[in-house]
Amino acid sequence: MFRRRQRNEATAEAAREAERKALFVRLAERPETVCPFLGLADDRTGYVDGATDEHRCYAFGDPAPLSDEQQTRVCLQRGYGNCPRYLRGVLVIPTEELEALRRPRAPGPRPAARVERPARRRRAVLLPILLLLVLVGGGGAAAWALLGGGFGPGVAFNSPTPKGTPAVTPVPAVTPVPTPTAATEATETPDPTPTAGDVFVFYEVGVTKGDYRLFEVDDAGQVIRTRGATFARNSHATVEEVVASNGKRHWRYVEGAYKGLSYVYPDSGNFVVRKVFRRPDGTRSSSELPAGSL
Repeated sequence: MFRRRQRNEATAEAAREAERKALFVRLAERPETVCPFLGLADDRTGYVDGATDEHRCYAFGDPAPLSDEQQTRVCLQRGYGNCPRYLRGVLVIPTEELEALRRPRAPGPRPAARVERPARRRRAVLLPILLLLVLVGGGGAAAWALLGGGFGPGVAFNSPTPKGTPAVTPVPAVTPVPTPTAATEATETPDPTPTAGDVFVFYEVGVTKGDYRLFEVDDAGQVIRTRGATFARNSHATVEEVVASNGKRHWRYVEGAYKGLSYVYPDSGNFVVRKVFRRPDGTRSSSELPAGSL
């Protein structure tokens, strides 16, 4: 009976994860002028082109109504990334989902690629004729000019240079510059240290690239089940401090794919917990808790 319940829970969890991943894939397909947290009251991924009373903000908590001015000036503009609700929303979703929203779209097909084939076929037809001209004589220079100095990369004639004709120096090939990847991107900038006037907002767990172990813990502090979690890069998410009746402290996800699961020190791995504050200007500051208090 216990194993059957475990299998059912694992199946339900896998279904929830698949549904959530599919959600963020659809959101990533939106135009750059539409906030990913904008949706309709009855459709999380739906939106219309223009302000409407049916629009809702899904950044965090219950879907919130939006004024027409907010929609027109922020939600349906490129500048939605500066919205305080957007900035708060990206703090409470796993890094993998955030990367899905920021992943650039694959470039579409270029029209020029469709007209290259007829050109290649014409060259294939002309090639035997030009070779014949070279063999007969007198047509070598014309063939060379028509073919742009050769028959393709690495193939060229060693024809003698006519007297009085200046030698042509080949232009060296240009080595393309590799496109930067995620591995070369700059790391996150540390938060400033809290000062007087900063207001505590929430706790945040931070992990680095690697494997971790999460726990579902009941009110008595007993572990109900465990689950592995793998992160491809640095990640952070909102957690709540929970102290069970047996005095055991753990840090439980409040949102996202791992909602309800907790980090337990030191069994979960090398994680940190920060206290996040809001500064008077709206930006954040944070302080890391010592390992002894985890």
